[in-house]
Amino acid sequence: MHQYKLLFATVFSILLSNSASAQISAKADRIDSTKYTTNGIADDPIYIYYSDPRGFKTTGTLAAAIPDSTNLTFTWYRYSEYSSSYSVKLKTDSTTNQSVIEDCTEGGYKVSITNSANTWDTALYAWVFQNEFNIGLISVYNSTCEQMELRSTINYDEEFIYHDRVSNERLTYYNGKKNQLKYEWESTPKGTSIPSVQNPSFEAPTEPTIYRLTVSNSFGESRTKKIEIEEGDHNGDGNIYLKAVRANFVAHRAYIPANETDSSGQAPLTVHFSDSSKNATEWCWYFYKQIDRRKSTADSLLMDTVTTQFLVDSITYTMPNFKYGYDVALRVKGPAYMQDGIEKQCTDRLLKEEYINVDSSFIAKKTDIPNAFTPDGANPKFVFQDESMPRSIRSFKVRIYNRWGLKVYSYEDDNGSWDGWDGETIGFGSAPAGVYYYTIVAEGWNNETFRRNGYVHLFRTK
Repeated sequence: MHQYKLLFATVFSILLSNSASAQISAKADRIDSTKYTTNGIADDPIYIYYSDPRGFKTTGTLAAAIPDSTNLTFTWYRYSEYSSSYSVKLKTDSTTNQSVIEDCTEGGYKVSITNSANTWDTALYAWVFQNEFNIGLISVYNSTCEQMELRSTINYDEEFIYHDRVSNERLTYYNGKKNQLKYEWESTPKGTSIPSVQNPSFEAPTEPTIYRLTVSNSFGESRTKKIEIEEGDHNGDGNIYLKAVRANFVAHRAYIPANETDSSGQAPLTVHFSDSSKNATEWCWYFYKQIDRRKSTADSLLMDTVTTQFLVDSITYTMPNFKYGYDVALRVKGPAYMQDGIEKQCTDRLLKEEYINVDSSFIAKKTDIPNAFTPDGANPKFVFQDESMPRSIRSFKVRIYNRWGLKVYSYEDDNGSWDGWDGETIGFGSAPAGVYYYTIVAEGWNNETFRRNGYVHLFRTK
């Protein structure tokens, strides 16, 4: 008899030890614990399941086990708000050491565990919290010529109600407050920076754009959703979203590659303009005189304003600027839209001040013109040095005379691109060594006349 009592005491001790360390387990998205108000009772696990990104709630799967035990019976119950107890019986598993219950919705769960001899009984408890976390809707709240404002609807369960196991007191579990959510916006193509708030206001886009919102809670769980704004999208009243317009252009000289930009050079300077405006449907170009040559506002334009639906091909600038460059402005209009029954268009204007710079008319001073050359030697031509080549010249003439006053060389052009005298004469072959007299007369595009004359020594090595 004493042997049986000793065996029973040993089995009971083992079961009691196992049950003390056992609890309901689950593969939840996150695990926390209750904070019961009754002293002396242990807290129970709270298994938190987040809804999927589409908003569908995710049910849980709970498991209970007593290791190193057999022939146990597991009976599952659900907490009833109506009876304030675990009175809703769900399922029973017998002759086993573990049990699983699936499709657990939000609420409290209890599993009673007994052995086959009904000599041992214990209970485990857990709570399931279905946290709805998703981005419900992203929409354009307002769109103007300058700003766009997006609105988003965020579904997030802030709190969960559970009950003290002894006093049945209603307790509130906070699952991270909603104001702790973090918002991050990005756009494709990338535009201006968007504030990290739920409903941001930012510079209005000028092209179809995808906006993505990522919302994260303090536990690392996040949701992402996008809104695509395309051509023609509107609020239903014809007030389109892509209405903003941005003016932009670049200029480049006619004789350099189109992918390089350079708006300076000598007269006559032909400049090509490349429009790079965004969302423009109408263009109006303004080409201004130099500031110091404007007599009045009415006299400020270099030419009549150019209004066109196409790109401006080129403008030729003939007057050099000594101090101030030429201003260029572009005014553009965006697509038409309806607002309060009135057709409107957004506009934008870009002014580039002193953007076009034309070199001053220039001829080298007499002291900078070479006074000797050797046709068959190291300096084979009588010519300007590279750094003193004529610039912005409208007409150019060179005459060279021998010591008896006979003209032996003549040259003229309309831009001063003379490549020098090589010592060959007009009908007399190679000029002999000696001293020659030259005259240079040029007229600049600024109407200034330049005169240079002097002597040059021609040397020969043979």
